[in-house]
Amino acid sequence: MIRTFIAIKIPESYRQPIGELLNEFKATGAAVRWVKPESIHITLKFLGNIKEELVDEIAMKISESVGNRNSFELQAKGCGAFPSIKSPRVVWLGIHGQVDFLGELQSDLEKRLVPLGFAPENRPFKAHLTLGRLKGNRGKAKLISMLREKRDFMLDPFQVKEVVLYRSDLKPTGAEYTALKVLPFGPE
Repeated sequence: MIRTFIAIKIPESYRQPIGELLNEFKATGAAVRWVKPESIHITLKFLGNIKEELVDEIAMKISESVGNRNSFELQAKGCGAFPSIKSPRVVWLGIHGQVDFLGELQSDLEKRLVPLGFAPENRPFKAHLTLGRLKGNRGKAKLISMLREKRDFMLDPFQVKEVVLYRSDLKPTGAEYTALKVLPFGPE
């Protein structure tokens, strides 16, 4: 069994500014498990533990979904938290731009994966980049203040041209992601 998810990889140009943003958040001293900049992505569907034999079937379903799509533009903009800034559990960087195309893609993937035994997500899709998960209350007030300060944080737009099926290996140093399949959009 391998742990897997479907995601959109963010551009290399995002790594350094996100790393700098994370350093500012880390300076708050908040009890947060921060994500490594190289691991940040837009999750479309968490699949969980699957049999390796399913990888090709899943890739085929993703390919069917992306095969007729054109690339679209997204932009990382604005920091926030789930469920809210006042009581943060997950710190995130928002995704803007052609999010309607992203939502259609995510919804289509959900539907196509049902025949393979993957239940559709029951929460509405909210595109974001997870920056960290709270582990406790230490430094929470400073974190909330920093989240408010970074509401207007923004990076340049980027083109989404492919979807990636990732393997996730949980290590003591954090999750390590390996691309199993990279599935490009079709007509271009």
